[in-house]
Amino acid sequence: MASYPVSFPADKPVLRLDRLQTSPSIYVLHMLSAETPDNRLTVHFLEQWMEALKFVEKQWDQSDEQKAGAALVSTGLTDPKAKFYSNGLDFEKVLQDPEFFDKHLNPVYEKLLTFPIPTVAAIGGHCFAAGFGLVMSHDYRVQNGQKGFLCMNEIDFGAQIPPGLYAALNSKNLPSNVMRKMVLEGHRFGAKEAQAERIVDIISPSADEKVESAPAKTLETAIELAKNFAKKAGADAYQSNKLVMYAPYLATLRERNEDATARL
Repeated sequence: MASYPVSFPADKPVLRLDRLQTSPSIYVLHMLSAETPDNRLTVHFLEQWMEALKFVEKQWDQSDEQKAGAALVSTGLTDPKAKFYSNGLDFEKVLQDPEFFDKHLNPVYEKLLTFPIPTVAAIGGHCFAAGFGLVMSHDYRVQNGQKGFLCMNEIDFGAQIPPGLYAALNSKNLPSNVMRKMVLEGHRFGAKEAQAERIVDIISPSADEKVESAPAKTLETAIELAKNFAKKAGADAYQSNKLVMYAPYLATLRERNEDATARL
C-alpha cells in the first residue's frame, strides 16, 4: 500500500490525498487552493484530479480489505477563513481550448459518476458553475450551513452550459423547477434551500451551531457519512450499478462536446 499523504503532483501539489486508519477505508482528497485561491478547474487542476482518482481506484483494486468497503471524500481547505470549494472554470482560457471539455472536464465527471466506491463532497464554502457540476458528480453532498452558496451563474454572463456539465448537474434527477432555477435563473442556493430541494443531503454545521471552524465540521460530517455507506462497495456491485443508473448522463459525457452541442 502507498505511504500517505500522497501529493498531486509531488513537487508542487494542488491536491493532497489522506487515507484514514479506519475500517472501512476512507480516502480524503484535499483541494489546496495552491494553483488558484478558489480551486478553479484548470487543465492542470483537472489532470491532477484524474490522477488522484485513478490512484484511489488502483488502491481499491489491489486492496485485500475490499469486503470491508471504502469511500472517498473531497474537500477544500478547512480553516475558518476558507471561502471556496470550487469557483468553477477560468472561462476565458477554456474558450481558447477546443478540447477542454472532451479531454479534461467531462472525463473527471465521468470518473466520479462511475467510481467503484461511494463519494462524498464536503462543501465547506462557495461552489459555482463547473464546481457545482463537480459536487453533483459525487454520490452524496454535505454543505456548510454557515457560509457558501451553490450557483450556476453562466446565465448572468451570457455563457451556454455545455451538455456534459448539464449532464453532471442533472445526474441526480432533480425536479424540473429546481433545474430551471439553477440553469435559467442563476439562483444561489444556500444550504437550507439546497437541502430542501434535495441538492445536498446534509447540512453541517447548522447556521446557529457554534464551532471553531465550520468547513472543518463540514468535512467531519462528510467523513461520518462516508463511513456509513463505505461498506456498500464491499459486495463489488457499486460501480456496475452506477453504470446502469447514470447511463443516459454518461452517454453525453462520452460524446464529443462539439457533437453534443450540434445536436441541440
